[in-house]
Amino acid sequence: MGETPTNALEGTNRAAAGGAAAAAPPPAGSGGHGRQWKALMLRPEAGLPVITLLLCVYLAFSSEYFLQWQNLLNITFAVAAIGIAASFATLVVIGGGLDLTPVTVGIMAGLTCVKGLEAGIPVVLVVGMALAAAAGIGLLNGLLIGIGRLNPFIVTLGTNFLFTGIAFVVTSGGALNVENADFANIGQSTLWFDIPTPSVVMVLMFAAAWFLLRYTRFGTHVKAIGGDEGAARLSGVRVVRVKIVLYTISALAAGVAGVVAASAAGSVAAYAASGSNDLLAIIAAVIIGGTALTGGQGTVIGTLVGVLLIGIIANGLVLDNISSFYQPVVTGSILLIAIVLDEIRRRSTAPV
Repeated sequence: MGETPTNALEGTNRAAAGGAAAAAPPPAGSGGHGRQWKALMLRPEAGLPVITLLLCVYLAFSSEYFLQWQNLLNITFAVAAIGIAASFATLVVIGGGLDLTPVTVGIMAGLTCVKGLEAGIPVVLVVGMALAAAAGIGLLNGLLIGIGRLNPFIVTLGTNFLFTGIAFVVTSGGALNVENADFANIGQSTLWFDIPTPSVVMVLMFAAAWFLLRYTRFGTHVKAIGGDEGAARLSGVRVVRVKIVLYTISALAAGVAGVVAASAAGSVAAYAASGSNDLLAIIAAVIIGGTALTGGQGTVIGTLVGVLLIGIIANGLVLDNISSFYQPVVTGSILLIAIVLDEIRRRSTAPV
C-alpha cells in the first residue's frame, strides 16, 4: 500500500535533513572545542561575512570614497542584474542541479523587449512577453532534465549555445538600442534615498527566493531532492514536477535580470552571452555563499553576501586604480577557495 501523507511528509523532511546534517558541527564530547571551532570556520555563513567585513574595512582606509553613500549605491546597482539571476539559481544548485543559461536567458528577454517596443507594444505587455519567453526557455530545460532525465550540465550548456546563436542571428552580432523612456525608467530610476530601482528589485527577488526555500513545501522538496533524490522520490516527492518548476522559475528570475539590464544599459548585445564574466559571477556568488555543489544544502542569504562581495571587489579594484582585467582573476581565485573549503567540509563530516 502507498504511504500516508504524514509518513510521506516525514520521509521528505528526513531526506531534506540528510543534506543539511553533514554540515552540523559534531557534539562537544566527540571532538572538543578545537573541532567545533574548525567546523565553524569552515562554514561559509560564518566565514564569508567576516571576509566581506574585513575587505570593507581595508577599502575604507585605502580610499576615502568607498564609504560614501553614492559609492555604496553604485556597488548594489552594478551587481543588481547578477544578483537577481543568482537568487533563484541558488535554488537550482540546492536541488542538485545546475543552470548555465541565466545570461543567455536575460539577453533573450532583453531582445524580446527591444522587438516588442519597436512594434509599438505597450511597455507592460512587452515586459510580460519577455518574462514569458524567459520562462519558456526554463520550461524547456526542466522538461529535458526532469522528464528526459538528462544531465543538467549538458542540457543547459546546449540550450545556452542554442539561444546564444539565436541572439546573434537576431542582432547580426551587434547591439540593439532601446529607445523608450518608460522602459528606461525600470533600470535607470531611483526610489527612496536615491536607491536604484534595480537594487530594490534584487532585494525583493532574494526575499522571494528565501521565503520559498524556507517556508514552503516546495522549498522542502527542493532540499530533499538535492540531499537524496532517490529517498525523496520514495517519500512521495514529485521529483519531475519540482525540477520543471525549479528550472522555470530560475529562468524567470534570469528574465527579470535581463529586463533590468536592458533598461539600465539602454541596449542589448548578443555577444554579452559569450564575452562577459556574468555567468562566472553568478556561479561564483552561489558557491561562495555556501551552497554545496552536491546539492541538498545552501542559503539564499549567503548568495546575496557573495554577490555583494563580488561587487565590493570590483569596486575596490577601481578605487585602487587596478586594472579591471584582474577582476575575473580575483573572482576565480575566491571561487576556487570556496570549492576547496566545500570539499574539506564534506570530507571532514563524512562518515568513516
